[in-house]
Amino acid sequence: MGEQLPSVMDVLVKAYEESNGETVDLIVEHGELRGVTPEMFEWWGANINDSSRYRNWYPEDHISFKWEIPPSKGQVAASMLHAEEKIGEFPASVLHIRFEDPDSLSIPTIYRHCDGGSCILGPDGKAIAWLCHEYEETPDGIKMRSTFRFPAKTPHRFLDAMRKHCKGEMGRLPEFLPELYRQNVG
Repeated sequence: MGEQLPSVMDVLVKAYEESNGETVDLIVEHGELRGVTPEMFEWWGANINDSSRYRNWYPEDHISFKWEIPPSKGQVAASMLHAEEKIGEFPASVLHIRFEDPDSLSIPTIYRHCDGGSCILGPDGKAIAWLCHEYEETPDGIKMRSTFRFPAKTPHRFLDAMRKHCKGEMGRLPEFLPELYRQNVG
């Protein structure tokens, strides 16, 4: 029988408890996402809306999605969601994700736009990990970079799995988002 890995939340909570406030940044460069405009990406963040859209985004790891506090008038800041997902070989957990003002995250950015930034909440409701997806318009779409700020003691094996997960989900956006946007927005 194979090795039983801890769930996503178990990894993050343990790393947070052992890291004494120290963090490590995982930066994922996506390059250009052809056919995805800034408007489409901003619309997507506020309009995932259900588990079927969420699973379609990255069927390998995404399981379910539910807004706890939905976005207000398309603005995701101060909204909160529950996303059940696994990260590669790490078993699924429900992640409680709260969207923040990107300036409050203190994650350095290089592109013009940030998705608002968010944090993953631990069992006590305190932020234990942070992330920002930033992007800039190109002639054929957007170029994008994701930064995850994890507790310093997050295992390298998890960080490697997270890099693959993030590249996979963002890499799928050009496959479905332009058509989904046209169907819903025009």
